[in-house]
Amino acid sequence: MDRRRCIIGQSGGPTVAINATLAGVIKAARQNGFDAIYGMVNGIQGFLENQMIDLIPLCTEEKMEQLIHTPAMYLGSCRFKIADNDVETKNKIFENLERIHITDVFYIGGNDSMDTVQKLSAHAAVTGSPIRFIGIPKTIDNDLEHAYYIPGYPSACQYVATTMLEIAHDAAIYPGHSVTIVEIMGRDAGWLAASASLVNQDGDQMVDLIYLPEVSFHMEDFISRVKTLLLEKQHIIVAVSEGIRDNAGQYIASPTGYVKDAFGNCSRSGCAAQLKQRLETAVNCKIRSIELNVLQRNAGHLANEYDLQNAVRIGETAVQYAMELETGIFVGSRYDAEYGLLFTKENISEVSNKVRAFPVEWIDRDQCQIKNDYIDYVRVLLAEDGMIHLPEYLRRES
Repeated sequence: MDRRRCIIGQSGGPTVAINATLAGVIKAARQNGFDAIYGMVNGIQGFLENQMIDLIPLCTEEKMEQLIHTPAMYLGSCRFKIADNDVETKNKIFENLERIHITDVFYIGGNDSMDTVQKLSAHAAVTGSPIRFIGIPKTIDNDLEHAYYIPGYPSACQYVATTMLEIAHDAAIYPGHSVTIVEIMGRDAGWLAASASLVNQDGDQMVDLIYLPEVSFHMEDFISRVKTLLLEKQHIIVAVSEGIRDNAGQYIASPTGYVKDAFGNCSRSGCAAQLKQRLETAVNCKIRSIELNVLQRNAGHLANEYDLQNAVRIGETAVQYAMELETGIFVGSRYDAEYGLLFTKENISEVSNKVRAFPVEWIDRDQCQIKNDYIDYVRVLLAEDGMIHLPEYLRRES
């Protein structure tokens, strides 16, 4: 059997589950006889500067378990874009890989990270390099094509739903009227903001309005809806994706001061503050804007155990594909009613630089709510039994 030596990288934004996927790759690579298992420090950008570590010392039961439950990114991250015509950078990466005799590269990340996998696997094909490249999904945005879901998303849902529940309890303690606007991550897709609807089960609607980027946002309609709701109840809770846009495609968040990353992505935050500012001139009550920010993607204390288990599995599956000598692929997924979550091989070119939008047919435009189709979709990701497990807090009857 030929000697196998691999290196693993992480890039993009962190999640609660990305280290569980890393653990899955390390564990499976060790079990399959890889002679060396390296980690890129700060992704491909760090690797260009020969920053890497030996991961074999992590191959103990205690350290693997600890890694699985560690949030953020053990190896560090980067947002480094390889230009299409930058042959010099590509050659440098391959020189570094060849110097340590790497046979397989596993890169864990989101849309932009899959761009890196595509370019490097294509360069290998053009130059005749035998080095193989496999992309492994990670993003709380849940917006990669050819995947039923992305590891890290269920844990982020768990955090968002639990937080919305607790915000609703907090808002309800005072007399008088109030509006609380909660801004949730999601630059181009509303998957994460949709999880706010998980608290609206059993006929108890705690989140009154939910706005996603997939449907144009109309400020005057929003103000009108809030005014109407304030006539019906004391406390209004609103959930908004950071990337909501108006009818002209302009972001509601103020563009002032935003800096683009190497892939041209702007970090969009501030839409909740914008809505608060507009509401303050239209209604006479307490208005609060809350930005969940990094907590929603990195809350290890609310990690979903089923999510972590599947994140490990997807890392193990990537190594299985490597043992089959696959390259230029992405580990996708699909859901089967009988067998549950199944992993699939997908061509990396079908995934990189593409966004899977939240299905507009799952959005109730009339009520600014999320339909039960989404609940049916997400429940199988949150627990093996398909149940939605949120804290059961006691509320005083009015």
